Amino acid sequence: MRLLTHCPLPSDRIYLSPPHLGRHELNYLHKAVEDNWVAPVGPNLTGFEADLCAFTGVGHAVALHSGTAAIHLGLRLLGVGPGDEVLCPSFTFVATANPIGYCGATPVFVDSEADTWNMCPARLREAITDRLTRGKK
Repeated sequence: MRLLTHCPLPSDRIYLSPPHLGRHELNYLHKAVEDNWVAPVGPNLTGFEADLCAFTGVGHAVALHSGTAAIHLGLRLLGVGPGDEVLCPSFTFVATANPIGYCGATPVFVDSEADTWNMCPARLREAITDRLTRGKK
């Protein structure tokens, strides 16, 4: 089996996160497949959650399969539901807003700064003030 230590990427594409896989990762992959612990649970996942607890100093951690699932879980735990509005960035993936809809709430997009592409703090303040004035939380 050939192990790729560097994968040349086309120069005309911008990747968010190019893969960086080596022998260490390959060993974990082989072990997971051999032990039939690929998803959704298993010793690698349990070990990762335990390591995350130790690293952050918290008592519990849960690893989810995607950022969308993590946002959805967070919104559910906060009790977000029908009639609620959730502020989110306008420059984002649809996966940021979809979990808001899954909860029956409405995404409210806050514009981004032109120079950073991050959510504009002034626009966020305006959106929060507007919602508080209208009795929203």
